[in-house]
Amino acid sequence: MSAIHGIVRFDGASADADTLDRMARTLAHRGPDGSDRLALDAVGFGHCLMRVNVEDFHEAQPIWEDGLLIVADMRLDNREELAEALGIADEALGAISDSALLARAWRHWGEDCVERLLGDFVFAVHDTRTKQSWLVRDPMGQRALFYHHGEGFLAFASEVKALWAIEGVPRKLSRAWIGRMLLHPVAAPREDTAFEEIFALPGGTALRFEVGGAMTRRRYWRPRPAARHEGLDEAYYVKTLRDTLEEVVACRVRRLIHPPALMFSGGFDSGTIAALAGPYAAAKGHRVIAITSVLPPGEQRLLRNARAAVDAFADRADLDIRYYDNAGDDYFDTVEESFAATEDVSGTSRVRTAMHRIAREGGARLIMDGHGGDYTVNVNAPTMLGRILLRGHFRRFLRELRARKRFTGRSLASLVYRDVLSVLIPERYRHGMARLARGGKPLWRTRMSRDEFAAEMIRQGFVNPGRLRNPFGYKRWRKRWLHLLEVGIFEAAGYSRRAAAAGLDFTRPFLDPRVVEFALAIPEAYQFRDGRERYLSRKAFADILPEKLISRRPGNDQEEPDLFRMASSAPTVLCDLAATNGGGSAARYIDFDKLAKALDDLDETSIEDHRRLLLAARALIVARFVNWAEQDNAPAEVHGASDAGQEP
Repeated sequence: MSAIHGIVRFDGASADADTLDRMARTLAHRGPDGSDRLALDAVGFGHCLMRVNVEDFHEAQPIWEDGLLIVADMRLDNREELAEALGIADEALGAISDSALLARAWRHWGEDCVERLLGDFVFAVHDTRTKQSWLVRDPMGQRALFYHHGEGFLAFASEVKALWAIEGVPRKLSRAWIGRMLLHPVAAPREDTAFEEIFALPGGTALRFEVGGAMTRRRYWRPRPAARHEGLDEAYYVKTLRDTLEEVVACRVRRLIHPPALMFSGGFDSGTIAALAGPYAAAKGHRVIAITSVLPPGEQRLLRNARAAVDAFADRADLDIRYYDNAGDDYFDTVEESFAATEDVSGTSRVRTAMHRIAREGGARLIMDGHGGDYTVNVNAPTMLGRILLRGHFRRFLRELRARKRFTGRSLASLVYRDVLSVLIPERYRHGMARLARGGKPLWRTRMSRDEFAAEMIRQGFVNPGRLRNPFGYKRWRKRWLHLLEVGIFEAAGYSRRAAAAGLDFTRPFLDPRVVEFALAIPEAYQFRDGRERYLSRKAFADILPEKLISRRPGNDQEEPDLFRMASSAPTVLCDLAATNGGGSAARYIDFDKLAKALDDLDETSIEDHRRLLLAARALIVARFVNWAEQDNAPAEVHGASDAGQEP
């Protein structure tokens, strides 16, 4: 993880070196190993360096040669393949940085080179001959890039706060963003940030800017199955799953300077990463710092605790397992510190912050997690039984139903209700049943937003009331799968910025495009078999994962198993919020009476009350963000959203 930033002026003015320096100062936590910038008339680029991989010792950015100005934050995984295509000798490749290799690729193939790159990256290119500029983000958006396309100039940076070092970049909260955070739509514009006129570059996208500032967008990659993986047998999918995950994990750890860290639950996804990364770390004299969030020994809560699953890995010499006991953590503590780090409400988890600290204290500069496994190669799909029945495979349905009953130990009635009827009942009826259970209220009125504000968001088209998340879930698994992949392209940004605040590069192996393209080609028959999800993983990794995990029943352990007690201060937080200037700016959007009702008489033994508390806590976080942003960012103001943020 490094950082990039820059300005391209279209109005005839010159890029200001002092402004570049101010931008760099806001990104200093991403550049412990130095920073530099270069201003060339109307264009100025800057780079802040943190060395993570061995090639980073050769980094010297910005790159300025043959009319091209380039800055990049990247890890290239197919260095050897690119070098061969570009005629670079093996013995020379070791002394070439990733950004220098990118520069050669761009000179050789131009913009088309983006489709040849593998890895996590964002970069900017300016061609002084054509006066064109480009911003590019990796396929699944593992690294973030934000931009403001203003009157007469373009500004970009790895973090939003760097853009505010530039005169003319607004600090205005978006009403549409606030509405979406409170109403929870299933689909929302993924470029939008919390601030008006500041956008996140989507994953798999290249933006090109012409001399006068006209912008062209190209989506060069999107989640899709790779043809080479389609229509093959079980043996192929078992072997290729193993090979693909080993490759993407190896690409992230085999060239590290420091030991890798992992957010570790001991489940299939983080467990597979740990088992695959361990030997590569050991080969460099390191151990994987596997950090797990657990309850104190002997304690149990309604949410599942990872301690037992993690203990099954205790005999692995290549893992340095470190337990973080989250008992006593306050869900709302230090949230303003998180806002300052991420300029967003994502990544506010006190537990993650503590786990990042443990990783950094252990000497790591890279941290991974297993997020994405449940909707790529390890689809967590309890509704597969219903899907089999809908397809008319009656014998297979009966066989799998019996196998599922044996495996889960659940009653037949429970299986039919949860795994079959949820698919057979049309969605419109399920939504109708949910509305009846709410006493006829539309779903948007059950949210913590003020009804008049919610109605305004709907009336203006910023939120579609028919596309809100509902208590019945989002059950059409293939549709949900693709939706989550699209969301994943953007979701990592907040988490990566929170990790960056601790001096860590952040990456998700299961959201690597190689994994996604393989996963989408896996036939349904191998996603669920013998009554078990994760069928392929149970076979592919049986030799390196604990038997306790291979035979494990469905369900995930929680990163915050003590969530109910962590958020138990919510009523106090609400009282303090309401008592301060009448709730501040947040009172214009959030209904404090609804919040108080949601927080009344909560029962820790009820999963529904856990959900109710979590929704209320989320609204309180949004409220504190709104008040923080307006106070901290004066002259910030909230105003109407732009037409670019229309709900599809």
